[in-house]
Amino acid sequence: MSARTVIVTGCSSGIGLALAVKLAKDQLKRFKVNNAGMGLIGPVECQSIDTIKMVFDTNFFGLTRLVKEILPDMKRRQNGHIVVMSSVMGIHGLLFNDVYSASKFAVEGFCESLAIQALKFNINISLIEPGPVFTEFEAKLYEDAAKMDLSSTDEETAKMFQQLYLPYSEKVFHALGQTAEDVAEHTVKVITSENPPFRYQTNNLYTPFTTLKFADPTGNLHVDTFYKMVFQHDRIFNASLNLIKLLRWRSRNNPGGKHS
Repeated sequence: MSARTVIVTGCSSGIGLALAVKLAKDQLKRFKVNNAGMGLIGPVECQSIDTIKMVFDTNFFGLTRLVKEILPDMKRRQNGHIVVMSSVMGIHGLLFNDVYSASKFAVEGFCESLAIQALKFNINISLIEPGPVFTEFEAKLYEDAAKMDLSSTDEETAKMFQQLYLPYSEKVFHALGQTAEDVAEHTVKVITSENPPFRYQTNNLYTPFTTLKFADPTGNLHVDTFYKMVFQHDRIFNASLNLIKLLRWRSRNNPGGKHS
């Protein structure tokens, strides 16, 4: 493998740290990876405009600043690969993730547009799209959310957030969540690919949810499915999550696939 230069932003913890360690072990030394990010969950009425701006400044404008710095050199060299840590929530919105999802939608739109121009200069852009990931970043986010001041919203929304969304999210994380190391492993595969994909979802368990977005051009299927899943068929969804947890546990404890 030829020597490559890798710049990883946002690598003090979580996915960024796991990726930096993985890249160092594999001695990869020439790439640009944008991983810096900020989360925000809760009723939009309870979010200050300054906080919303901060999320966009980190998740979107941070990326655009980096690209503006590195793109001219890549164009001159007629070579490069920009890897961006996006999210499945850059493809579809999720309850009480309005602002975070919007910032990732911006990332996806920016990169999708730029990728067309970049190909003319032999530059690849890849969007890594994890689903739920177990990191300190996520743990702190939900810890803060549990203590959030909800006085700016109505009683029903506050109850929905505290009694439905937070417990629901915990179940989703335990059933579908990946480790930072797992996401890093997938990211390295994209980095080292001879023909890197533009989009790459790291968690195939989450793929059915994102597929809904593209199955119906009106968008109704996606919105109605998530509404019913959360508000009408939560017992069925919880049962499905428990089944997924069981199957994952069995696969980890029986890697050879043999059953007694």
